[in-house]
Amino acid sequence: MIKYFWIIYFISLNLLLSEDNFESRNTISFRVKLPHSLKIDIEQSLRLRGNEFSFRQTFTEATISYKVTEGLKILLPVRYAIFEEKIKRRISFGGSYKHKLNDYTLSYKSRIQRVYEKNKDLDELIRNKYMLQYKSNKDIDPFCSYEIFNPFNSDIGKMNEYRISFGAEIDLPKKKSVKIYYQYKVEDLNKKNSEVLNIVGLSLSLNWLM
Repeated sequence: MIKYFWIIYFISLNLLLSEDNFESRNTISFRVKLPHSLKIDIEQSLRLRGNEFSFRQTFTEATISYKVTEGLKILLPVRYAIFEEKIKRRISFGGSYKHKLNDYTLSYKSRIQRVYEKNKDLDELIRNKYMLQYKSNKDIDPFCSYEIFNPFNSDIGKMNEYRISFGAEIDLPKKKSVKIYYQYKVEDLNKKNSEVLNIVGLSLSLNWLM
């Protein structure tokens, strides 16, 4: 099953390369477990745009999480992103909740996000993400998610961006995993011409214990 999944992934990648609105996202992340229900996730990502794989951005993000109860966490992510002609700094505060129902896991994540950029006004928004994942008896766990972005001072229900994702997480030895997904992203909904992106992502997760 894993071999077939990789074949589908590379076929999809090849088809999307012919589109100008294509983006690839490649990420490696490390998780360090600390005492007192604390964890630190370090993520390094590279994003490339178009069929020529031109540089879009690279960023480093550190997230401190605290487990309040079973399934409930408090999150504090901090990101430093480098674009071709600008640098953005982002800090967020939020929480996540997971609920298991037999072989399915329902999760919800909400964050208040602030983005700082030189010579630009402060960008504030609220992100809400809903996700459903199926735990199979094999090494592949499929998932789907829906995420919406609301400007901080906008009316309730007025979103500026949304993302729909489909993919799977593949278990690897020693608590490692790789995630492969396709994402349909629509942003700048408040403008006359919204931007649409077809995204293929590959993410490798590692776990370290302390």
